[in-house]
Amino acid sequence: MPESSPVACSALSAISPAHLPSAVASSRKANLHCAAGFALALLVLAGSALSALTMPRMASASPWQRQGRPAVAPPSSAVQSADGRRCAWVSEDGRSIWSATRATSSAEWAKPDRLLTIRGTVSHLTFSPDNKSLAFANLRNQIGLRQIGGLPPATWGYVVVYDIATRQLSYVDPSFAIDTDPVWASDSRQISFVRKLGALPEEHLTRAVPRPQAGLWTPPAQRPEERYTLASLMAAPIVYAPQIAGDGRSIAYAARESFDRTIYFMRIGEPARRIVDFSGDDGQELTALAVSRTGGAVAFVRGNEPNPQGDVPNPANTPDSPQQQVWIVGSQGEGQHFLGVGSAPQFTPDDKRIVWTENGSLMGATLTWSNGRLVAVGAAEQYLAGDLQGMRFSPDGQRIAYQRGGGVEIYDLVARSAVVVPHAGGRDQFPAWSPDSRHVVFLRQGLGRSPQRGDRAQGTGGCEVYRYCAPAISDQPWSIWETDVTNLQPRQVWKADSGIGSIYYELDQIYSPSQFGDQLFWSADNQIGFTWEKDGWRHLYSVPVAGGSAKLLTPGEGEVETAAISLDRKRLVYTTNIGNLDHRYLATAAFDGTPVKPLTTAGDKSQWAPVPLADGKLAYIEGGWAEPPAIMVRDGNGTARAANLPSLPASYPRGQLIKPQSVNFPASDGQPSSGYLIVPPHPSGCAIIFSHGGIRRAMVPGFHYLDIYSYFFEMNEYLASRGCIVLSVDHRSGIMHGEAFRNAPGWGFADNSETRDFVGGAKFLLARKDVDASRGVGIYGLSWGGYVTSTALSQHSDIFKVGFDMAGVHSGIDEVEQKKSALGNLATWTSPVLLVQGDDDRNVSFNDGMTLAEAMQAKRPNVEFVKRVIPGETHDMYLTFHHLVELYQQGSDFMIQHLSKK
Repeated sequence: MPESSPVACSALSAISPAHLPSAVASSRKANLHCAAGFALALLVLAGSALSALTMPRMASASPWQRQGRPAVAPPSSAVQSADGRRCAWVSEDGRSIWSATRATSSAEWAKPDRLLTIRGTVSHLTFSPDNKSLAFANLRNQIGLRQIGGLPPATWGYVVVYDIATRQLSYVDPSFAIDTDPVWASDSRQISFVRKLGALPEEHLTRAVPRPQAGLWTPPAQRPEERYTLASLMAAPIVYAPQIAGDGRSIAYAARESFDRTIYFMRIGEPARRIVDFSGDDGQELTALAVSRTGGAVAFVRGNEPNPQGDVPNPANTPDSPQQQVWIVGSQGEGQHFLGVGSAPQFTPDDKRIVWTENGSLMGATLTWSNGRLVAVGAAEQYLAGDLQGMRFSPDGQRIAYQRGGGVEIYDLVARSAVVVPHAGGRDQFPAWSPDSRHVVFLRQGLGRSPQRGDRAQGTGGCEVYRYCAPAISDQPWSIWETDVTNLQPRQVWKADSGIGSIYYELDQIYSPSQFGDQLFWSADNQIGFTWEKDGWRHLYSVPVAGGSAKLLTPGEGEVETAAISLDRKRLVYTTNIGNLDHRYLATAAFDGTPVKPLTTAGDKSQWAPVPLADGKLAYIEGGWAEPPAIMVRDGNGTARAANLPSLPASYPRGQLIKPQSVNFPASDGQPSSGYLIVPPHPSGCAIIFSHGGIRRAMVPGFHYLDIYSYFFEMNEYLASRGCIVLSVDHRSGIMHGEAFRNAPGWGFADNSETRDFVGGAKFLLARKDVDASRGVGIYGLSWGGYVTSTALSQHSDIFKVGFDMAGVHSGIDEVEQKKSALGNLATWTSPVLLVQGDDDRNVSFNDGMTLAEAMQAKRPNVEFVKRVIPGETHDMYLTFHHLVELYQQGSDFMIQHLSKK
């Protein structure tokens, strides 16, 4: 392939070959065309308030303007287009590309513009021969990520094409490797580059240049073998936990509606209305909603949390790097204000201020109201510096309790000062206020030795959080403490017993990033509500704040998953599976231990996210197997009505979903196992097993309270609609089935004991008359589900004939764990697999995918190993509807095609 011939001003490079792996850097040093001669100024938000809710475009000062030089020539290190009318170069920090243009090849250069800013660093700039595009190498890494396995941080890279006219970025065949040295074909339609993966020989590849598409991605049309399309099913709205106004008379909730992210506001007794609508499928979530005391305004966060390197996910690959932003909007849809970069907004109880966190620091702004409507927002100011979490306002609005480091602190909004609650070692967290705002209660976990919390790296004999070692107990049980905010002399209220329950097991109160529900509840009659696993199940208890014995509030086999206190502080409302382990329903309990009162019926549907309202009303979410989740409001007399919005799209396959069946079967080691089964009306003989991730998760036989698990359910329904019998396994080490099940011997890296549940499930399927045993079974899952998938394929390819591994864990941290992992069992891996991962994964190291890709290519070259990388996507790979549907479509097609072969 002939190279293009860019007019290079210098042989210098912004990214030195020393920054690249030596094997790559030495291959084509001569092609390092471009470098930065000037520093990029700090990127700032363009404007503090916009007329519409749009992402502020990132801007930076021109390097020429900053240095006071006339706009007469670009840096001598820049690379020019073939027609000589454009020049481009890399910023000093390596993250941005700047460009200048001129009317003719001999005219003076105009002032430069920043073309793009990208995650990682840029090198090897080269213009296409037709002058329409710019290609470059983009090196990335994952330094700072908490590692699950024993692999070091990953380094990888792509060849990227920037379309100058549309300002769109496209990745050329992104993979688990380092791609560099792009070279254009003379027709600008193909590009060659070098690919290097670990110790494998480098490859010289040629690929067609991806071209930008106009408008939104269009889902594929329905095919003859489909009863409905996957996109039509996954377009069903997903609603998130409702947030309550301080007076309990209105709520707001976020929703995802295929390409759109929306927020709805509803005064109780009135229809809901949409007040925020972001369309365009850019992957920026709406989270952390907060409603003012009287419901006049709603605050929210747009954009996702930064990774350890400060990058916010950018799955749409926009040339302007997104930021996590805090916004406030009037509940009539008016008065939209951009507050600043950050997260976790909250209104003060008197509505006079709004606060949020920016890089852990407490920020705030004053609010001005007129007749209940927000009319002005003051300038943002920093109240308190530092990394604080879990803010809780006192009922009188004068103070904020929060946790920082290993302790609890209290900030006085009037005095603008903070005090630290004394603590002698351990970890203090989860502060909760007394009704009179004079006292704070908090939870303390000691630093005692624990098989589950020891530091193996320091030789204490403990275990990682992803393997079994011993029963989960501590020699310093957790305890509840109280302090007066004036004298700050904490005293112990209660302490857990030794043995089971000595390590605190939190309620699942994370509603969205940086937004957490309570763990402790202070009643009107000075009782403290909390959860304890004393009898092997997570139950609610109460104890007098003055001290005494704990009283069990929610007896029975099953667990409490989330809880909230009523506005009058007399009762707890909670989500549970007591009496029906497969579903979730709502109940209420008084602090005195009188019998609980069910609020919803445990039938085919589940209910979750209860929010107590004024006058004994209750908001929550309900979802079943036939209809997606919806916001519900229950009156004091028990009558419940669904909110009118969002609506189901016309394309939703009503009446075509299949009711799951709860099933029990023996694992391969004889232990009891369970799950749900979806059997199509006309089975094709195909059988597929699904593994949820987590590890600490559980499925329900229908739409789920976690959005990604609702998509898993939809995937299972879609597979069944195409003739496959699908078994979803609730394997050991999952939640809501008791402590003994959650901490079953041998789980995780210790001995892969949960894999035995899947081998037993496969045998259960293969014994059915409507399954063609000669085809074997397919298996798929994400995260720990990907770990189970790769482990099952590597150890049991005789049973599992195909796999779909999404962001799986593939390695252990030591020699014993490595032998149990997929990497330790490659010799017996014969089944084809599709491996996919987003490269902004914050849960599983990207190096897990790279290491498996290298090992399979080196040691199992005859195994069909299909790889897909999605730049900018996070762990769940669902931030854009485009990626969500394409990925699950590819995975379903891959498994069904292989299971159709005999």
